[in-house]
Amino acid sequence: MATTALVETLKTVFREAKSEGVIIDAIGLAPAYHGMVKDRYTLGVSIPIVPATETKDKMEIVFNIIWRHLTMDERRFIDRVRVFDSIEELDDHKYNDFEQYPYEGYFGIQRKLPELYPID
Repeated sequence: MATTALVETLKTVFREAKSEGVIIDAIGLAPAYHGMVKDRYTLGVSIPIVPATETKDKMEIVFNIIWRHLTMDERRFIDRVRVFDSIEELDDHKYNDFEQYPYEGYFGIQRKLPELYPID
């Protein structure tokens, strides 16, 4: 599955989740393990709900949506999911492929940054 097809599927699924009251305002896909594994991605999700909501609760919401709406073939492309409180935070973490901390020696590598996709 091409990355663009996966992005379109995720955008559709997260748009539908808005009707259930779940607000996801942007997503991004970064190559998992910095591209060392083919066709596996880290999914970054901006899910701005009650600020006191714990990350694990936000992760559970996203996992449930993915599990219910994506096929097994579609799910296998998503290696990891990272959730953030805002689009700005999601944007800040795209430089580290949505990971908390950069890998040692990773700053000097020239690579394409993950693109962010608004969920309208």
